[in-house]
Amino acid sequence: MGNFDLEYVSVPGKNRILGLAFPMRTDGVGGFLTSNENLGSLRDCVIQLIMTRRGARVMRPDFGTDVRQAVFEPLDSRLVDTLKSQISSTIAKYEPRVIIKNLTITPNWEENRLTIKLSLSSKDDLLNTEFVELLV
Repeated sequence: MGNFDLEYVSVPGKNRILGLAFPMRTDGVGGFLTSNENLGSLRDCVIQLIMTRRGARVMRPDFGTDVRQAVFEPLDSRLVDTLKSQISSTIAKYEPRVIIKNLTITPNWEENRLTIKLSLSSKDDLLNTEFVELLV
């Protein structure tokens, strides 16, 4: 039997997620739009998905959430539970590359605001986690 020299070789670009940065901006070099990759791109997609008003996309009436309208509703535990469920199901349907590790919604009763905190990972990379905090 001969000796075999085994070497781990990574394939560049495999399982790499690319997307435009959100909010859109130029990179300052030639006027190109900035891009994000991997978890940064998924984070931006999740923020856009949560902040898009449900019904805003004509051909996808269930795309988005009711988070923005919820601030005009009485903040109670029922509303918080409904929003949690809606955010989880919307992300599961429209962003299947994401695994939600933790989702909390904290109401601020005095200012009638919501703080949404999310920790998420990519299905391709469970070890790295991205944190998202939205104040609505």
